[in-house]
Amino acid sequence: MTDPKRTVEGSPQLRFLLGVSCALAALTACDATISGSGAAGGAGPAAAGPGPGNPTGGSGAVGNTGGGSSLAGGGTIGPASDPNAVGPRPLYRLTRREYNNTVRDLLGDSTHPADGFPDDRDRSFLFRRAGLVATQDGDLLRTTAETLAATAIKTPATVLPCDPTAGEDACATKFISAFGLRAYRRPLNATESMHLTALYQNARTTLKLTFNDAIAMLLEAILQSPAFLYHWESPYDAPKLVGNAVQLAPYDVASRLSYFIWGSMPDQALFDAAAAGKLSADADIAAQATRMLADDKAKDAAGAFFREWLEIDQIASLPKDLTAYPDYKADLQGALVDATQAFATSVLFDTGKLETLLTADYTFSDQLLGKVYGNTATGTTLVKTKVDTSQRLGLLGEPAFLTMTGSPDGSNPVKRGKAVYTKLMCGDLPPPPPNVPAAKPASQGGTTRERFTEHDQNPCAKACHTLMDPIGYAFEHYDGIGRYRTMDNNQPVDSTGMVNIDGASKSFADAVELTKILATSDTVRGCFTKQWFRFAVGRTETDGDAPALASIAAAFAANQYDMRDLAPAIAQSRSFRYRSLATGEKAP
Repeated sequence: MTDPKRTVEGSPQLRFLLGVSCALAALTACDATISGSGAAGGAGPAAAGPGPGNPTGGSGAVGNTGGGSSLAGGGTIGPASDPNAVGPRPLYRLTRREYNNTVRDLLGDSTHPADGFPDDRDRSFLFRRAGLVATQDGDLLRTTAETLAATAIKTPATVLPCDPTAGEDACATKFISAFGLRAYRRPLNATESMHLTALYQNARTTLKLTFNDAIAMLLEAILQSPAFLYHWESPYDAPKLVGNAVQLAPYDVASRLSYFIWGSMPDQALFDAAAAGKLSADADIAAQATRMLADDKAKDAAGAFFREWLEIDQIASLPKDLTAYPDYKADLQGALVDATQAFATSVLFDTGKLETLLTADYTFSDQLLGKVYGNTATGTTLVKTKVDTSQRLGLLGEPAFLTMTGSPDGSNPVKRGKAVYTKLMCGDLPPPPPNVPAAKPASQGGTTRERFTEHDQNPCAKACHTLMDPIGYAFEHYDGIGRYRTMDNNQPVDSTGMVNIDGASKSFADAVELTKILATSDTVRGCFTKQWFRFAVGRTETDGDAPALASIAAAFAANQYDMRDLAPAIAQSRSFRYRSLATGEKAP
């Protein structure tokens, strides 16, 4: 677009009108108190540290929910013994992945514009969630909306539901209704439609814009609206109270389903189900979840779960000693992540069994990874490849996991033990004491295990390290990028150890034996259920989520721990379809 009136930077009038419109939308749709935690009694999202997009260190949650009430804080509605208890629903902004996927499905734009947004890793929570919006982030959201609108209007048919030659004003009205529903993931309220209609009319009459330019202006406003940028309930509808819990409306359930299973906005089938009131019965929700799992978008979302759960999406920023690992460059780093994602999603959508995920005798490899595995894979395409089962099995034998949990120049029993203890066993660690000395470097002699065993005798290190290190020693046969070894610093590797799990102490000879213990552990099965629940609802579980977690765990067990049954079970759970009343929120 070259019309100077169309460019916000070149038109103070347009900037003023758009700013007023967005401000009105925000004021009428966001009656909330912004806080660093939207959970009850401090049990939910804790404050993250300061950083880009999160300057105050908050989690980015706005209270407990959207919806025109006082939204600060939040609370569970009863003790774990209450079968009708539910957890809170913090208000979160779209993550970078969700924003990219949403504009892809809404506008057909695959440029990944949110890749330039601030990182949305919350230091207090394992999975991605967007932080508070700093001033510079607001500017970035605005310029991104402008760019997306300018691109979309070049092919008006991609966004318009009508032919404007049959009547431009009527087509604009239909656009506001139809496109607005998809962008906001729910029908627009009369007030929202009125504001957008006024914006369109001002663009045509005051600024003398063409029809297409006025539609582009509407696009900019919609893409900057809180209703587009946030996961929230309609601010104009009174909450539906069922007992002491708020039942989410059909469009809220549709949106929650789509962002959980697809990481994107609902499709037409979900919108139709919401409109028909077909998202309240268990059978209807299970049917939709099963349908959605068959879509390729579900594989992408599952891949995101595994990347974030194992934190392997950070490998590119993980330093390694290039003297020890000369091949550790961008191409290998990318292959490490891609292979683990390919492996995990392959298991999930093939056999589906958690035990297979942890004990599979295969992986995915190419020529680059062949050097790590010691196999003869060739080419640049990842292919299913058998592994030496005497050396490694399943997910914990993946070089990406071992790279992420290794040291820059070798193995690291602390990091590897902590990963197993917290990610697979959901163990809680006490805060580390200050001034814990580091373990001796390899240059001072001894194996990694010997040096860390000596380190563990330090009184400052005992509390945490006695929980982590004995588990981490199982992985001493792998160096800093996951290559198998039998010698460490010119001495034989000792990978024996013991893990306290399921109420018993179990010994193992190496990571292969530890993996087999974990694969059939009730502790691990329960933790895996919790991790998927956290991924689905964007927060840590509270006491009020106990009924939901119990129902999900029961469904998981009933289906022989088939991971494919977790999504329908979570979607049918109370904490997915209901929320607790926020502190200060008045029941209707």
